[in-house]
Amino acid sequence: MNYAFISIFIPIIVILLAALSKRVITSLIAGIIAGGILLARGNIINGLTLSVEHLVKSTASEDSIYIIIFLFIFGAFAEIMKVSGGIKGLSKIADKYVKSEKGALGAVWLVTVFTFIDCCFHSISSGTVGKALIDKTGGNKYKFASVLNVTSCLLIILIPFGTTYVGYIIGVITSSLSKAGVDASAYSLYIKSIPFNFYAIIMVLFSIAFTVFNFGFKKKVTAKISKRYSAYSEHQSDEAHEQCEFEQKAPPRPLNLILPLIFLIISTFFFFWYTGKASGGGFFNAIMNAEFEKSILIASALTLVVTSIFYLFQKIPLMEIETHFLNGGNEMIPPILILILSWCLSSIVSELGFTDYITSLVGKNIPLSLIPAALFLIGCAASYFMGSAWGTWALIMPIAIPLAVSANLSLPLVIGAVLAGGSLGDNASPLGETAVLSSTIAEIPVMEHVKSQLPYSLVAVGISAVLFGVVGIII
Repeated sequence: MNYAFISIFIPIIVILLAALSKRVITSLIAGIIAGGILLARGNIINGLTLSVEHLVKSTASEDSIYIIIFLFIFGAFAEIMKVSGGIKGLSKIADKYVKSEKGALGAVWLVTVFTFIDCCFHSISSGTVGKALIDKTGGNKYKFASVLNVTSCLLIILIPFGTTYVGYIIGVITSSLSKAGVDASAYSLYIKSIPFNFYAIIMVLFSIAFTVFNFGFKKKVTAKISKRYSAYSEHQSDEAHEQCEFEQKAPPRPLNLILPLIFLIISTFFFFWYTGKASGGGFFNAIMNAEFEKSILIASALTLVVTSIFYLFQKIPLMEIETHFLNGGNEMIPPILILILSWCLSSIVSELGFTDYITSLVGKNIPLSLIPAALFLIGCAASYFMGSAWGTWALIMPIAIPLAVSANLSLPLVIGAVLAGGSLGDNASPLGETAVLSSTIAEIPVMEHVKSQLPYSLVAVGISAVLFGVVGIII
C-alpha cells in the first residue's frame, strides 16, 4: 500500500470534516488517529500508541513550550487589563471630542492603538467605546460593525508584534517548516509575508474609506431591528463582561491601559535585540536573528508581572487579578489545543512520506503561478465554513509550506496566501467569532452584519485572487 499517497488525503479529509462538523479539534483528533493507524500498518493498538507518541514528541520541543506558555500568558494579560478602568478612561476622553459618525469610527481606530493585543479584547474594548459614540452621533451601526470587525481581526493579523496572533502564527509556521525540512526563521518569513496578505490589506483600506470618506453602508438600522435585538445584545454583552464586574466600579484611568501596552512593546523589541545581538550587524540585523519565541514569552511574562504590581499599588484586589489571570489563560486553551493537535498531525503525515510525495507529484505538472491563488481560495472556503482563521491556518499551513518547497515557490508569498485565506473566516463568516462579537456589540443581527459586509468581502477576495495569480507569475 502506498502510504505516502494516502497521507495526502488525511489533511484534506480533516479540512472537509471540520468544515462540515464545525468541530476543528474533533476533526484533528480523527485525522491523528487515522494517521497513527496507517503508520502502524493497520494495527489499531499500535496506531493509538504511535499517535500519542507523536503528540508528546511534537509538543515537547523547546520552541513549542515557549509558544504554548506565551499564548496562555498573553490571554491572561488581556483579561487582567479589563479590571483597571482603562477602557472606561479612554471612553470618557473620546466622549468629550466626538461629534459625528466619522469621529465615532475614528475613535475605534484610535482605541485600537491600545487594544490590538487580542481580537476579542479589542472587540469588547473598542466596541464599548465606539458603540456609545455611534449612538450619541446617530451613526450607521452597519458601518460601525464592519470597522470594528476589520480592526479586531484583519488589522491585528498585520501587526507583527505584541499580539496573540503572532505567537500562534509563528507556531504554525515553525512546525510546518520543520516537517518540510526547511531551516529558516519563522518570524522572519511571517514579516516578509505581511505584504502578501492581500485580503487583510484590502479590507483595512476599505475600512479606512468607510471612516474617512463616508464610503459604503447606506443602509440604516431600523427601530424594529434595533428593538428586537437590543435584549439579545444586552444579554451577550453581560455574558462577555461577566468577569469584569470590578471594572464597572473602578474609576476611569486610561493610563492603566496605555502604560502596560507601551511597556509590552518596548520590552518585546528589547528582548528581540538582546537575544539576537550576538549576530552583530546592528539593531535591525539583531531583530531578524532574535530568538523570537523566547523573546515574546519573556516580554509578555515581564509585562504581566509589572502590570499586576502596578495595579496592586492602586488597590485593585489581588483576588481580582488572580481570577482574571486564570480566566484569560483558560480562554486560550482551545487555540492552544488546536495548535498542539496540528503539530501532531503534521508530524504523522510527514513520517508517512507526505513531503517527499508532494515533491515528486508537483514537479512541473502544475502551473506554479496558480498555486498561491489556489491555496488562498481553498483557505477562504475552509475558513468560511469553519468560521475560524486559526483552525484554517493550522490545517492548511502544513500542506502549503511543503508544497511551496517542492515547487520552489516563494515561501513568504505562500504563507501570505494561507494567512489571507484563513482571515476570511473570522471576518466574513456568520460562524466567525469576530463577526458575532462585532454584530452583537453593534446591536444588529449577525446575518445582517455579514450580508451588509459581503459585497466588500467578495470584491476583496476577487482582487486578492488576481493579485496572487499575478504575483505568482512575477516572483
